[in-house]
Amino acid sequence: MTTPHPMEIELKLALPPQQAAAFVKRMARRRSVPLQQDLVTRYFDTPDFALSAQGVALRVRRVGRRWLQTLKTEGERQGGLSRRVEFEMPVSRGVPDWSRFPPEALAYVPEALRAQLAPVFETRFHRTAWLIAGKGGAQVEVALDVGEVIAGEHSQPICEIELELKAGQPDALFALALDWAAAFDCLPFDVSKAERGVRLAHGIGAAPVKSVPLALDDGMGVEAGFAAIVQACLAQFQANLPGVRAADDIEYVHQARVALRRLRAALRLFRTACALPPGLLDELRALAAALGPARDWDVLCGETLPAIAPHYPDADAWQQGMAALEARRSAVRAAMREALAQAHPGAWLLAMQRWLLRHGWHAHPEGQAVPAAQRFIQLSPLDAWVRRALQKGHRPIVRGARDFAALPPARRHALRIAIKRQRYAAEFFQTLFDGRRQAGYLAALRTAQDSLGQANDAHIASGLLTAAGREAGAMGDFALGWLAAKQADVADGECAESIRAFLKSKPYW
Repeated sequence: MTTPHPMEIELKLALPPQQAAAFVKRMARRRSVPLQQDLVTRYFDTPDFALSAQGVALRVRRVGRRWLQTLKTEGERQGGLSRRVEFEMPVSRGVPDWSRFPPEALAYVPEALRAQLAPVFETRFHRTAWLIAGKGGAQVEVALDVGEVIAGEHSQPICEIELELKAGQPDALFALALDWAAAFDCLPFDVSKAERGVRLAHGIGAAPVKSVPLALDDGMGVEAGFAAIVQACLAQFQANLPGVRAADDIEYVHQARVALRRLRAALRLFRTACALPPGLLDELRALAAALGPARDWDVLCGETLPAIAPHYPDADAWQQGMAALEARRSAVRAAMREALAQAHPGAWLLAMQRWLLRHGWHAHPEGQAVPAAQRFIQLSPLDAWVRRALQKGHRPIVRGARDFAALPPARRHALRIAIKRQRYAAEFFQTLFDGRRQAGYLAALRTAQDSLGQANDAHIASGLLTAAGREAGAMGDFALGWLAAKQADVADGECAESIRAFLKSKPYW
């Protein structure tokens, strides 16, 4: 019989620094005496960061006059919740003592690497910790860490709440975190201090996060595939959210919006098998609505109008018009951030993760179990279900594509949406298939979506310029005329050609 490795179950929240004092005040109401500590932690790795590349973090931390060494694995990280193997014990000085680690821990660090290890970065922060009772008799250690990560001459602030489960079920962590996310504008946070230190040491800054292919396999059931897809969409949205709220890079808004669009497409695709509760769905719609106008203005000012500018004869007049439109764009971005704050995205992300943890699709929002027929679908093999789903999404696209020349604008818009949803579905299940036919089909979908999307961008840009009215001046009128011609050219040329190319592609499932 093997002894299970010690497991750390923790939920991490990023806390706005200006809310730290308010959080301490809230915790004082619990009448739990806090433990105050100033902690200095050295992280060890090889010069080429071989340990971190393997998902292992090795640290030695000074706690008062004592030293503790800890080895952690990467484990699972989803929506702020992490499950990691952790080995921790006291040592006599501030360097690792390999004789103190058990054999299970030593297996994570090959002996050949141990002699190459040296301090690569450190953290210095003040920790205020409380041990409190959670839901269902759980015991939770709540720690507020405020300080910095330091790598050479570079540093990065730390302000986060860690909820570590000492006893009980992980749901107790979410029960606490949901309350604090709404009250203090917290966000779930998956990046460990060790990972931040590695990035800092490498000079890797924050950047927008795109979607990545999912590692699904045909041995999965429908509900497992659904959970993996939803989790991936949430991870992309969560990763881009800090940039949406604070950075100037417009790509953060774009990728956050893509994440929500993919999520909505997935929920629609699985709606007869795994339905999201109406409350969470309404909050998702509110988040998507908050991002939409800002993205439209980003496309107008950052992509559409710069392409037209070289053709306008008066550069100074163009810049004056652009200045007025940029002011409107800035106001829309400020309104987006205010709308996001009102929507409490951190609380929504935590509620979604809690729903996934509970396998909430097993029951209706009222509490009763889903019908047996629906449960049968949830337990069905994913591969057969996917083939039917892809075929169902393919049929209306073919019908619309064949009649494309005669379709009115509203029907062409509906066709664009259908193509986009089918593209997302095909990308979700990409690892379940292989071969040239899949690649060709996906390429045809992407080309058709892009060409129809250009026509849609021109339509939206025309609406924004019309609404701006005299603010844009004569350059606005010029751009409107250009866009009207562009819409006609794209609709009759690029769009029609891409639709014909799609009709030549063959289903691969």
